[in-house]
Amino acid sequence: MKDEEKELEKALKIVTEKVLEQLSTVQLGDLSGGITDIEAPACEKEVYPIYFDRTEKDNSKWLELLKEALKTAKTFEIHCWNGEDEWIAVALRYGKLKESDWTYGKMITGEVTPEFADMLLTMPKPQDTEIENKMTPFFNVFLDSGFQSSHYGTEVVIY
Repeated sequence: MKDEEKELEKALKIVTEKVLEQLSTVQLGDLSGGITDIEAPACEKEVYPIYFDRTEKDNSKWLELLKEALKTAKTFEIHCWNGEDEWIAVALRYGKLKESDWTYGKMITGEVTPEFADMLLTMPKPQDTEIENKMTPFFNVFLDSGFQSSHYGTEVVIY
């Protein structure tokens, strides 16, 4: 049995190498004009999140990113967990509840107005940072300008 197993393993290795070789040839063959001539659609471009960890003593860097994104934003969406009644109420001053099947929280949408922007930019950094080093009291803040702030601002993606 040992000899049969060794032969089978050897054959499998050869087949695997040939398949991988063919796949890489096909993929490289599909690249006409060279890699530099190919531009990925916007949704496929590499986007890297920016993380704000415990080394951030304040939320000034988060606010800088937000301020830039607010310049071209027209609409917003804020997510708050159920029980975050104070922050839901704040968000509702600037927008309305969005129909959603998210049973664990509320989504508020609205237009980005100077008053809304001022509220976000002047809000102090949350003090309840035992679990996460929060940059904002809102669980998620999304702007149609491509700004996505998640997990209380600890993770930001800008498209």
